[in-house]
Amino acid sequence: MTLIILLSLIGSFGNILWKVASNQIGKISWEQLLNIRWDIQTFFTPIVFIALLCFFLGRFASIVPTGYMGITQLAISVTILSLIFTLLLDTAFLKTRYPLTVWIGVLIGLISVYLISYSIKL
Repeated sequence: MTLIILLSLIGSFGNILWKVASNQIGKISWEQLLNIRWDIQTFFTPIVFIALLCFFLGRFASIVPTGYMGITQLAISVTILSLIFTLLLDTAFLKTRYPLTVWIGVLIGLISVYLISYSIKL
């Protein structure tokens, strides 16, 4: 479970970096997106590159725990934990405020991850 938490945290860090990067880049037009020079220049911007690397590491390395965990259990756990960590990092570092219903959803998500990890031990 520690590995899954770590992978989710890496992916969430990528989410936060991507949010910051996309705020810096601004709105992307189809012209820009189809401009190879702009794509390469943007891709190798440090914050974009690190964000995408974190996305990749978080998802690619999640293949490792499939040996002791079903793929469905793994995908659900990583997805829920990534969303929760992204919410917490977004609140802590970018000062985003979320309504109470979102925090209730976080609690339900944590309970579901606990139940999923508990079922692995049975």
